Amino acid sequence: MELSLQVQQKQILSQKMQQSVEILQMNAVTLSEYIREFAEENPLVEWNEEKEPVQQENTELLQKLEWLEEADEQNRSLYRMEHEQEEKERETNAFGRKEGQSLREFLLFQINIQKIPAGHKAVLRFLAESTAESGYLEKDAIEMMMEKYPMKKSTAARILAQFQALEPSGVGARNLQECLLIQLKQKNASALSMKVTRNYLDELAKNRLSYIAKAEKISMERLMRALQEIRSCQPKPGSGFAGEDNVQYVVPDVLVERRGEEFIVTTNTTVMPRLTVSHSYVKLLREKADAQTEEYIAEQLKRAEWALQCISRRESTLQQVVEAIVGKQRDFFSEPQGQLVPLRLVDIAEQLNIHESTVSRAVKEKYLQCERGVFPLHTFFSKAMAKSKAMAKTEAAENVSADSIKNRLRAIIDAEEKTKPLSDRELTERLTAEGVQICRRTVAKYREAMGIAGASGRKRYDAEK
Repeated sequence: MELSLQVQQKQILSQKMQQSVEILQMNAVTLSEYIREFAEENPLVEWNEEKEPVQQENTELLQKLEWLEEADEQNRSLYRMEHEQEEKERETNAFGRKEGQSLREFLLFQINIQKIPAGHKAVLRFLAESTAESGYLEKDAIEMMMEKYPMKKSTAARILAQFQALEPSGVGARNLQECLLIQLKQKNASALSMKVTRNYLDELAKNRLSYIAKAEKISMERLMRALQEIRSCQPKPGSGFAGEDNVQYVVPDVLVERRGEEFIVTTNTTVMPRLTVSHSYVKLLREKADAQTEEYIAEQLKRAEWALQCISRRESTLQQVVEAIVGKQRDFFSEPQGQLVPLRLVDIAEQLNIHESTVSRAVKEKYLQCERGVFPLHTFFSKAMAKSKAMAKTEAAENVSADSIKNRLRAIIDAEEKTKPLSDRELTERLTAEGVQICRRTVAKYREAMGIAGASGRKRYDAEK
């Protein structure tokens, strides 16, 4: 057996440094929870959620929040959509549905008011509890129902049909085809709509309308009318109901306000409680308490001071990083349709003379609010795509961001002739002609990431308006 000595270097973070790193990567909500927990554990620390309106800083920050909310076109659009959806729900809510009610609660309400035997209600309740938030029955729900409540297959089919007759229309289906057929039947849709849904659902998904019309020997006009009925159905009947999980709201960690040609960056501290050191314990330490008490207070005081330093360092680092991002992505913040330019974490790290990992932790799971809306901070770090050599000679920048290419790709697709949509190869050729070096596979990847179908899926027919 041979013995040998090896010299190795290992970087070991102290407990204090680990705490500093953890606080740096916390977002506003997580940091707020951490401050409360820390204050409960450390008797020297006090926290206060009350805001001090007399302080000019807090007043200005509140005004900025209100201004950003009013100037946020994206939020206003979402509010309008929410309002329209609420109005629509009020019109269709004829079965005692309550605002904020989950799908299962609504199903159980309908079952409970029915005049049927208690045993029958128990089976329907089981089906209601076996219904996912989408409105579909969970896998093997019927088999489990028959195992728990022994019955014949004919009885199970009759109970399932009664359950599927509940509102919303299409609830209790086991797949998309059954969901659409239930809704079409309740709407007294045409026989052709039922037949197309039953026999050609895969072809519909691929937009192979010419194939369906030829197979059924019908005109495109008739097929379009049937397609219109099918499209009026809701593929997810439970989508209009409240979820059973708590809704998580996004809280911006940093605010960017435009003042003339300047952009003011402010960290959002309004959601976090104020952390202070208790004066009573400090006073006790100064009055020369016994050695054990003095040692305990001194230790807790060091922990409190370090936590305050870490929180302060987090805010200053976040501020510097966002100011650097705004400087690099000025066009995005200046123009309503401004595009992102290629930006890497190392670019910000080199500018601020800090490590790349520090930038990564500073932007992790954090959000920025500006005139254009609320965005994750990692959005501003956009990958670069090379331009062609000919294009690079005529333009200052040799790279364009992936986001810019996606936006251009969407614009080309929006402007295409709908009856003759462009293939991925043709889209690639269009981008290449504009000076962007990109392969067909990347175009397909970007298109799918944006939720845009292929050429066959985007094709429209003359009879379809």
